[in-house]
Amino acid sequence: MTRRHRAKKVNQREKIIAIASRLMSEKGYKGASLQEIADLVGIHKSTFFHYFKNKEELLLAVLRIAIEDVTRNLLLILEDENLLPEEKLRQAIVNHLDLLAKYKDNVNVYHSEIRFLSEKNRWKYLETRKYYASCFEKIIDEIKETDSGYFRGLDTKIVTFGILGMCNWLVKWFKESGPFNTRDIADIFCKMIMQRGNSL
Repeated sequence: MTRRHRAKKVNQREKIIAIASRLMSEKGYKGASLQEIADLVGIHKSTFFHYFKNKEELLLAVLRIAIEDVTRNLLLILEDENLLPEEKLRQAIVNHLDLLAKYKDNVNVYHSEIRFLSEKNRWKYLETRKYYASCFEKIIDEIKETDSGYFRGLDTKIVTFGILGMCNWLVKWFKESGPFNTRDIADIFCKMIMQRGNSL
């Protein structure tokens, strides 16, 4: 397989995931047929199976693309030794909100359609979410070790769940045409949880 052929196959796979994400968000897992997905992608239905074994594997890909993207970025933030812990948290929240806005359909599919995954695939997916949360927890622990006093005496997991829960509601009300972008909202969230009267 040539490099151009490989790149074309990757792009086609990403197109299938993007269209499936939108359809599954709008119509649900069962309502989004493989035939409709193939038609919108511009491929024959049989060609679909060159990319995915079955519809459930496509659902897993729809769910995993967002968490893998956001985790990749979070690791870069976590490992950046030039960032203070509080700035890591601000950037982590920006990253989380950016990816929620980018993958709004995928997040909606997670909330309503994850039940259609087999137990094995559901476990596989949820493990990636746990790993992401554990990376977020490391940032909270770094902040707790500073002299700021933030989060001291609080359970790291609960703090993490609280922050992520607050952020995750963005998919319900955020509008790209609204007066605030994701960075504006991240700054507001940071001031809410680490109030000090000035920007981080």
